[in-house]
Amino acid sequence: MPTELAESQVAFLRGKFEAAREVLDSLDTRIPVTDSIYSSVEDGFDNIEETRFLYERAYDQEPDAEATHELYEEYLGAIDTVALELQVLETELVYLDLHQYQRNSAISGRLDHASSISSELEDAFGIDITVLPVIWNGFAIDPLDENIPATGDLSQIYALILPRTQSDPEVYAPIFAHEIAHAVLDRHDELRTGFNNAVREIQGRTRQEIDDEAQFARSWRAWFEELFCDVCGVLTFGPSYLASLVRHLHHSNPYYIEEDPDGDLHPPPALRFDLVMDLSDEYFPNLLNGIRDDRIAFERHLDALEHSQPRIYDTYDYGELRTFITQEVPASVDHDLEALVDDITAGVTPDDRPERSHRLAANQYWLDTYPP
Repeated sequence: MPTELAESQVAFLRGKFEAAREVLDSLDTRIPVTDSIYSSVEDGFDNIEETRFLYERAYDQEPDAEATHELYEEYLGAIDTVALELQVLETELVYLDLHQYQRNSAISGRLDHASSISSELEDAFGIDITVLPVIWNGFAIDPLDENIPATGDLSQIYALILPRTQSDPEVYAPIFAHEIAHAVLDRHDELRTGFNNAVREIQGRTRQEIDDEAQFARSWRAWFEELFCDVCGVLTFGPSYLASLVRHLHHSNPYYIEEDPDGDLHPPPALRFDLVMDLSDEYFPNLLNGIRDDRIAFERHLDALEHSQPRIYDTYDYGELRTFITQEVPASVDHDLEALVDDITAGVTPDDRPERSHRLAANQYWLDTYPP
């Protein structure tokens, strides 16, 4: 019977599951989503046994029947499902284990700070997710439960990866909004679809202007997520996002466009800066004087390197697509930018606005005109 190798694989998966159970039992931090995945894996093993029983009974009666072959495929599919969900569970446990270790270390305060900002941003964006901050090697957000039935169509738990640094947390606090915004975009498929349609429409009428229109379309489809997240940074942190971002974007070639379709298709820093400036000019022009030095410094950086601008830059910096992002994203995403701007303008202190306290503190840190 052809189940021998499959049964060996199931035994291996059971061993991994037992090891995962030991880790889970040792953790101080328990997340309901993780328990859901654990239960789903447990149920998955029961399903494996049930489908194996049905297959073996059918095999004994009619080994060559089509229905028997289909049951064998169903049995293998049940194993694949458990393997996938177990892999997700193991990944979550790696982050939970690291999170717990760091909670009991000298950097626990940074995790508390990150968790508190994340909660404030979740409220501002109107989303309900679990954010697990860990100190690692830079800024990123990693959805830990993508595309598995146990947690539904949308990811519910995200690892928020932060740099290992001694810098004042206010220096990079606004960048949290960019990372959390990836989870926001997961909940706005209609925006991505609308943008892709806009790219397709432009692609159809610009074949004569752009040398490689397929790469142009590929680039912009990839850039959309990062630019969406920059817009969300502006909508939640206001001028402090621009001040923090220019340091994050500082690069020896700010006009660089990756032309390798297999490369890292991130938007050029110059394009990201221009888009954020467009939004800043629109939503809080009267506050920009408070970060004037930061803006001018980055503009001078761009001017000094303008000679390195590739020939294709002007054709890729497509105004119609930038306009889609700067208009459609603010209209579609929940945010409280107007209230934030009013608070900054009125000199409201962070203690007086607990729902915006971290974001007001970041603006006090960066704006010369809004001191603590």
